[in-house]
Amino acid sequence: MASQGEPRQVVALADPSNYGDRFLTDVDGQPLQHEFIAVLHETVGSAQSALNLFRTPHPRDQDQVSYHTLIGRDGTIYYIVPPEKRAFGAGNSVFNGPNGPETVRTNPAFPPSVNNFAYHVSLETPGDGANQRRSHSGYTQAQYNSLAWLMAQTTIPDGRITTHQAVDRSGSRRDPRSFDRQRFLTLLRRYPSRATQVG
Repeated sequence: MASQGEPRQVVALADPSNYGDRFLTDVDGQPLQHEFIAVLHETVGSAQSALNLFRTPHPRDQDQVSYHTLIGRDGTIYYIVPPEKRAFGAGNSVFNGPNGPETVRTNPAFPPSVNNFAYHVSLETPGDGANQRRSHSGYTQAQYNSLAWLMAQTTIPDGRITTHQAVDRSGSRRDPRSFDRQRFLTLLRRYPSRATQVG
């Protein structure tokens, strides 16, 4: 039961084929010690269609897909992949942070990605966003509130909260479209644990 100010939360686990363990070493056997980042996405379709996709077994590596959490239009947080596991939310990707480019190659058959140190969060897209246009009507206040609450539960610094578009190297990802980062950060910094952060 959610307490006052706490969003509704639902466990909706993905099929185990759609996530895996986080690697301790890369393909060359080098130890991995990246700090976590949060990568924000959008569903493009409905929350239910995304949840159905994640529950569907995908035995082929190239078909596997998941987020750790999804936030519905009403602010409900769906927990899909346990945070200690590796979700498959970004393919060819790199995080350009203050320490320079960060990415990990864990499978010689695929480009390096941020998945090994990423916490993937997706926002349910509004009805007018089920297309490839560059923008849509945006996300609800309930979604921004829940996203701020969720990120306030983590130790991920504001400057390591990024978007799929920002980490994507394929040039094809623009999500989350119409995301208002300043609106989100204003809400996030109302939490005592985040008030002094800059990012």
